[in-house]
Amino acid sequence: MRVSWIFILPIVGILSSCLKDNAVVDQTGPQYIKDTTAIGAYLKQNNIAAVKMSQGIWFIIDSAGNGIRPNFSDSIKVRYSLKQLADLSLVSQSTQPKHFVLDSLLVGIQVALPEFQAGSKGRIFLPSFYSHGYGYLFSPSNLIYEFQLTEVKDYQLKFDTATIDTYLNIHSISAVKDKSGLRYSIDTLKTGVAPLLSDEVQVNYVAKNLSDGSTLDQGTSVTFPVSGLILGWQIGLQKMQEGSTFSFYVLSSLAYGPNGNGGMIKANTNLIFNVKLLKVIHH
Repeated sequence: MRVSWIFILPIVGILSSCLKDNAVVDQTGPQYIKDTTAIGAYLKQNNIAAVKMSQGIWFIIDSAGNGIRPNFSDSIKVRYSLKQLADLSLVSQSTQPKHFVLDSLLVGIQVALPEFQAGSKGRIFLPSFYSHGYGYLFSPSNLIYEFQLTEVKDYQLKFDTATIDTYLNIHSISAVKDKSGLRYSIDTLKTGVAPLLSDEVQVNYVAKNLSDGSTLDQGTSVTFPVSGLILGWQIGLQKMQEGSTFSFYVLSSLAYGPNGNGGMIKANTNLIFNVKLLKVIHH
């Protein structure tokens, strides 16, 4: 078994558009611990069953939509309110759908918003680090971003979808078409439990470049947190049952997008993953 580098959410690529001087979150620092403790206490006090991401950001999907998910520099429309967690004072809001480019928003929102499909309503809970540079705030504060994602326009997704569908047709592969854009084939179907976003999974996998079939990575009995994986995996895994084997045909916008991963995966690379779900570890 070995720890793979290929799946983990590309933090540097997503955050780099707004972080200055390549700053990163110090998860051992006193401010980070203070912020995340305060958010955790707020969620517990208000019985909010939010999912915690590896970056120290929480989110909850209050009402799930069925449209595509935003990524990177996608054009989106949202109704929203932004409040300070400490006293729920309003920082900013728009009661009518307002247009944004995703990578123009606060870093923490950029990280969490791809978990939501168009049409969804939800909340994102941001430690103060992610409010740096926000013009309305005199000092960084823990924030609550409550919103409805009304529209997503992903132009790269359309191009990638055509590329993957052509590949599937040429190779006579019968694949399920998910509304997120993910294509997947069910190679072996079992009747075990299906993972949730808050779970960990143990898997065997092989990763390939769709364009030339070259093997990029592989692993045996590797354990990952579902919420820490690329979006294509998050979506696909939750459709599997323990013991099943699927093939994921992952569009670049559900993987590493226009930034690549800084290594073997270049910009706008579509990927194939052959995955056997060995075990679901509930938390």
